Amino acid sequence: MVAIVTGAGSGIGRAVCLELAQAGTQVLAVDIDLAGAEETSRMSDGTVVAHRADVSNPAEVEQYVAAAVDTLGIPDQFFNNAGIAGANRAIVDMTPGEWSTTISVNLNSMFYGLKYVLPHMITAGRGQIVNTGSIASLQGAAKRADYVAAKHAILGLTRTAAAEVRDHGIAVNCICPGSTDTPIIGKFRALLARDGQAIPALGVGGRGMASAQEVARTAAFLLRDDVPFLTGSAISVDGGASGRY
Repeated sequence: MVAIVTGAGSGIGRAVCLELAQAGTQVLAVDIDLAGAEETSRMSDGTVVAHRADVSNPAEVEQYVAAAVDTLGIPDQFFNNAGIAGANRAIVDMTPGEWSTTISVNLNSMFYGLKYVLPHMITAGRGQIVNTGSIASLQGAAKRADYVAAKHAILGLTRTAAAEVRDHGIAVNCICPGSTDTPIIGKFRALLARDGQAIPALGVGGRGMASAQEVARTAAFLLRDDVPFLTGSAISVDGGASGRY
């Protein structure tokens, strides 16, 4: 089995790389932070290969897909995951540049990944894809217009892709994590602290957040090839937070 994982230098992406490697999958670990991707590679048993790419650049996305095919083979699995925290400003205060950056990294990258991975999977007649959404895919949040808009759009992109490729033996699903113990949540905490806010304590048993490994296990399940009828779905991994009101 061959997989591509983006945002593989830390957090959920790293955890998914290690889950897949443990199952014997060869993984191309893609991140703009090459040192982080290389550290993920060192944590594996040699089946994870680091690759630097800016996922918001379509040419570099095309290149990482080509690198995977050339060095490992046609990907059976694609974890389309890389993202950033966003600006955390009210709409009236957010700059066009901040909006554009978040949309580019969190949404455009997902489209580019699908655009360049799917032709190979269609040729092979198989594939499992998981896009990373968020609890923000399911509800609004003040001062997070850029992030929420991108994550909502990922649901539509997931369902559309699933409809387009289901007859080619390819499943496309989305995970929607809540608060997860990753570097991005640290940046989010810093942004909230700047504005005198705090992340609410949500989750099973009153836990504040999930571990990256817990979310990774859900993604790894969706990347399996023995659940073919599961496609076009959004799976919440948020300790029940999205069900509260």
